[in-house]
Amino acid sequence: MEKTQLEAILAAADRAIAVAQEAEEAVGCLGSGETATAGTILSGARLEEAEFRVDILPHGALTWPESLYLHLEFSHHPHAADTLVQVIHTCRELPELREKATHAAPGLLGRLFGGNRVKAGQEAAAQMQAMLADPNRRGLLTDAGTLLDKFQRAETLQRVGVRLFPGSHGTPDHLIAGARHALAQALGTENPVFLQWEQSQIQPVLRLAQALRTDPHSEPKLRQGAQAALNALNGERVEVLLRQLPVEALRTATRERLRFPDLSTHGYNSVADVLNASQRELIALNGIGEVTAKRMKAAAQTLHREALAAHHTAIGDTPTTAALRLLAILAQFDALNSLDELERDRRNRVLEDTEHLPLTDSPDPWTVVLNTPEAENQLWQRYTDDLAWARAHPAPFRPAKDLRSRPLQGMSAWEDYLTRPAHYQGLLVSLLQLEVEGGGDLAGDTLARVRALRLDRSHLKDLRLRGYQSFGARFVIVQRKVLLGDEMGLGKTVQALAAAAHIAAGVEKERQKSAHLLVVCPASLLGNWVRESHRFTDLPVHRAHGSDKDTALGQWRGSGGILVCTFDGARTLDIGRIDMIIVDEAHMIKNPETQRSRALQTLITRATYALLMSGTPLENRVSEFAALINYLQPELITPAMATMSATDFRKHIAPAYLRRNQVEVLDELPEKMDQIDWVQLNDADQRHYATAVGEGSWMDIRRAAFSTPGVEPAKLTRIREILEETTEAGRKAIIFTYFREVLSRLAEELGEQVLGTISGSVPPTRRQDLIDALADAPAGSVLLIQITAGGVGLNIQSASVVIIAEPQVKPSIEAQAIARVHRMGQISTVQVHRLVADDTAEERMLDMLADKRRLFDTYARPSESAAIHDAVDISEATLAAEIIAEERQRLGYSTTPPNPGDAGANQHDLHPPGHAASSSRHRKTPGHQDTVTGGEDQQP
Repeated sequence: MEKTQLEAILAAADRAIAVAQEAEEAVGCLGSGETATAGTILSGARLEEAEFRVDILPHGALTWPESLYLHLEFSHHPHAADTLVQVIHTCRELPELREKATHAAPGLLGRLFGGNRVKAGQEAAAQMQAMLADPNRRGLLTDAGTLLDKFQRAETLQRVGVRLFPGSHGTPDHLIAGARHALAQALGTENPVFLQWEQSQIQPVLRLAQALRTDPHSEPKLRQGAQAALNALNGERVEVLLRQLPVEALRTATRERLRFPDLSTHGYNSVADVLNASQRELIALNGIGEVTAKRMKAAAQTLHREALAAHHTAIGDTPTTAALRLLAILAQFDALNSLDELERDRRNRVLEDTEHLPLTDSPDPWTVVLNTPEAENQLWQRYTDDLAWARAHPAPFRPAKDLRSRPLQGMSAWEDYLTRPAHYQGLLVSLLQLEVEGGGDLAGDTLARVRALRLDRSHLKDLRLRGYQSFGARFVIVQRKVLLGDEMGLGKTVQALAAAAHIAAGVEKERQKSAHLLVVCPASLLGNWVRESHRFTDLPVHRAHGSDKDTALGQWRGSGGILVCTFDGARTLDIGRIDMIIVDEAHMIKNPETQRSRALQTLITRATYALLMSGTPLENRVSEFAALINYLQPELITPAMATMSATDFRKHIAPAYLRRNQVEVLDELPEKMDQIDWVQLNDADQRHYATAVGEGSWMDIRRAAFSTPGVEPAKLTRIREILEETTEAGRKAIIFTYFREVLSRLAEELGEQVLGTISGSVPPTRRQDLIDALADAPAGSVLLIQITAGGVGLNIQSASVVIIAEPQVKPSIEAQAIARVHRMGQISTVQVHRLVADDTAEERMLDMLADKRRLFDTYARPSESAAIHDAVDISEATLAAEIIAEERQRLGYSTTPPNPGDAGANQHDLHPPGHAASSSRHRKTPGHQDTVTGGEDQQP
């Protein structure tokens, strides 16, 4: 065989062998276990809200499998694997044949001495030539070569960089589509939308955010410090609590059998002692083995965790080191913060959304992956709007180098805190980003409009709204005519004033005239509204009451501002034009048939905005609550509502009613210990009570436990005991009663301990003077209040002990009274003592009034609304007649009072009382106490 011929055959064989080797490498790579999915996501941010999702991936944020494009090319050519396998198989013999064929064209010596080797080489060369000449094999090698060229190009492209968008790099569309699919799988996103995002949209904002985060005076840094101080403060409280828990409490914290001897002789008196001891130290004590020591430590740690979890954001009433440090931080935050809630929320959102994105000088665009089309993705629209706002308004992100005023430190901060605790609690909640809006189940479009509204604060001063308060004010403005039914103590007044100030500013801008805002309230609250309006707004305030009411009305009609009048004033005065009407204690117009209600309905209809306010919009009948809604949005009241469930109706009525309860929005509110003190009447009390029952006078029966002549009533003795504990604890007390006679006796018996008395005859200004005096009075001081006069409109946070002298016919009256003390701004645990005379009409009242409490909790307490089903009304006359009949039967009288038509008759029955008779359904041991804890009012 000629040498040139052999060289051509060998060259062809080399090409085929090379193709086969490349094919084998490719097939081996595909079989290595790597899959065509994205690798690790090194950086980036994911935003999620409702059904929307956004993934932001900076340049270089991804690592891809080395064989990603190879897999994608194989997937793009479905028969590629078969082709390469066939090439490998058909070329398997070529390396061996080629080795033999090298001897097929020997030189002179090879021809002389080659012999069989030359012959074998020539045969191998001929066989190889025939194989390579086969058209099928040649076509297969050509196809394989083409595929391998594509694979090699794909690998070259991947080394340059995996591409997700077309460009000058020339990456084929199928590789771009495959990489996108792989990324979508890694992100878990179906139907992804890919965007290229120029860094000029984000980098300026990232620089602003980074500068703010690193500034030692910035809000993020203050937030870290406040959280650390609050954790330390809660740790101090838990330490005190565990110091008070005896070692025996460990047995209740574990299901394991736990036996140990008395450890007090070794200095272990509390759970804290066990918690702070090591397991080895416990084992060293006589009678404690390794298992017992381990269980004791575990039980102590369980109690520690539970105690720590029970504390939230209350600053409290003790100036500890941690509390003072926390107040110093809050004072600094107060001096730094000049943003309204919408600006703060937006800035904080930008800080949070950009936290994990890198600051870089690279010009390469970033990748954004959406789970919906760009125009439909509301989250992406909001995000880009936020960034545009940040670029246009960099001031909120600039580090605060100079404070507007020097922050308070140490005891100075503590003294300031005691004068305005609600302000500091609001600062803490805002700084820790724990604000809640309490929007209930409002429809999405209404909720969006409320959230989007920015309050105009140009007429407000010295007013920092909590998140839920700002939401409430904006709800009033957006919905125009609503009932605000927030639980007592949540600041309905400031919400109303914030809404009024916004409306006034809008009227001025729109009409270049002053707004006319009308406040209608009970006479006892006139002073409070005037004072609060002056305190929190710069609007003119006019008091239309008394001899100068016409003058005040004329000034208001001429210059605008806020006019404050009573319900009778609203009925008799010529009010004229109204931009907004605010009706406080709106349940006073629940009966639409009265002249007062009709007059107010006319004013509400005439006004552009109307706000009814009541912490107890439902007292007896749910239909009365519906009447309030009917004044505001009558289109919501329909005949079909008579068959609605309470849940359906609450949703239906939600556009007109907003209610938030304390436990929903005030995490820092101190605990309320709600306790029934069952008082066993003494012999003289029982005889006096039996006489009152015999005479059939309902009011005499109710006050009998305090009107026993000649001796000290058992209830008064119990009050003395409570007040003694109050003094020892450094607290102050409020005593509520329905009866003026009881107020007089308490004032006489308690003497100098009584700071003063508030009844219906005490002018509102004098009431406020007494409340102010209580704040400076010594521990143990008592304020006596007639519950119908002081149960509304007063803020008495300086007291932390409440005594309800007798059960009230309306549960809401008790709730209102307690809320005068247990409200925003209270820093101490509130102790509520409800005095109930055992085995008397008072006990019967608790049973019969339980249904009224359930009615309110079911229909009016939820924040959506109330229901229209007409509830059973327990009027006082009905309740009195039933209870008197039961008591007369129990004590041996005839069941008919001396005058059946008058529960207050004062005639002696002819039948003597049977004092030995007793059929109490809830017989209590003398001195027994039923205790309920928590933020919700509880009714036995």
